[in-house]
Amino acid sequence: MFEDHKAKKAAEAQQRAVTDWQARRDGYAHLLDVVQHFAGTTADSVMLADGEAVFLTVTGASLIEERRGPGTYTGHSQGISLPIAHVGGRTIRYRVGATRGHYVQGTPSPTAIDTGTVYLTNRRVIFQGGRQTRECAFAKLIGYQTDDAAGTTTFSVSNRQKPTTIHYGPELSDDFDFRLDLALAHFRGTVDDLVAGLEADLAAIDASRPADQASG
Repeated sequence: MFEDHKAKKAAEAQQRAVTDWQARRDGYAHLLDVVQHFAGTTADSVMLADGEAVFLTVTGASLIEERRGPGTYTGHSQGISLPIAHVGGRTIRYRVGATRGHYVQGTPSPTAIDTGTVYLTNRRVIFQGGRQTRECAFAKLIGYQTDDAAGTTTFSVSNRQKPTTIHYGPELSDDFDFRLDLALAHFRGTVDDLVAGLEADLAAIDASRPADQASG
């Protein structure tokens, strides 16, 4: 009985390993297929330049900028209070003297200032909102930083003093990262390098195939 239970558990563990491996392999095979065959699409809702193509469109994205919260005044007053009038039987007083203290600015915090659609093309990143529009041209791109847990990417470009942060949500982080890499590869002419990297990853996955798993 115990040996049967142990064998069953081992078989279940083996099946989970096979399922996980196959899902990972299928995922990388799909990415490789996209890189090899997808060269972007057109879009009616945004003006594109000649030779420009859209690699990802995200609706409901947010444009994030740092905004300061309300400030506070820290300090105290010193002086004397003088009666200056009587209104309705009550004395109105006026305080004269020195005030010591200072104004403390509010703490900056990331704030969504607009909601709209983000387009990743082989030339630029475009945010098109109800009140704001931002463009980050790849030709002027200094660098970018992604936060997959938050679902944001921050772009720094040479023609804008402040960086541009786009929020699309953590559920889209993997897809956004991949499509941005693909769009940049088309801009830089490095698609072959991206293909080679994915082929190497796929070969490593094949080499890690669980025991007794038939070749996929």
